[in-house]
Amino acid sequence: MTRIRTAVIGLAVGTLALSACGGEGPAEADRGQTAAEWVACSTTMVIGDVASASPSARHKGRIAVTVEATEWLKPAHGDRRITLDVVDPGVTDAQRKVKPGQHLLIAVPERASLEPGVYQGDQLQLERRRIKKALQAAKATECPSPWVSSGA
Repeated sequence: MTRIRTAVIGLAVGTLALSACGGEGPAEADRGQTAAEWVACSTTMVIGDVASASPSARHKGRIAVTVEATEWLKPAHGDRRITLDVVDPGVTDAQRKVKPGQHLLIAVPERASLEPGVYQGDQLQLERRRIKKALQAAKATECPSPWVSSGA
């Protein structure tokens, strides 16, 4: 009986979360934000090919990722080649390790201590669509305090 009650409560909470987000729900790795909040709390959202990925010269646990941009989502335009210094997502999940040659979408959070969202393949296309749908709403959305830059 406890398992059934837990499942029903979980389903109800999930339904409420989807309703609160306008049916779009939170993005995969955005820790409970709506899609608009995720976009508002990101400094850079770019799709491209990883030219290089190496340990950051400035901070332990971070990587310097150079991306040959094929599509800018946020900001709308940027350099053809960009180097991002981000928390290494491969430290917590080996499958998310960024490697040269990968075609990916990388979403850099405003808060420097958070891992970037890194998406490939079908997941890349799903998150690209989610971001594009949320871009307009994100312009009028303030980044909630748990995700605001801590100055780190």
